[in-house]
Amino acid sequence: MTLAKYLKDTGRSQAEFGSTLSPPVSQGQVSQWILGRTRITLAYALQIESETQGRVPPQDSAAMYIGPDK
Repeated sequence: MTLAKYLKDTGRSQAEFGSTLSPPVSQGQVSQWILGRTRITLAYALQIESETQGRVPPQDSAAMYIGPDK
């Protein structure tokens, strides 16, 4: 499952979700992850997996990255 789908399904905002991570990240950072513009580090991918009760595994976090706009 993608992080975007998880947030939509659970009604959580990007800002609220980012604030649950350690260290916290901004809404803008969560948006950049969802848009595939920045990579999610392994540390954050593991936290996302835990925070989503396994619904967004690290593999799905890694698959979101598409690279910077050309």
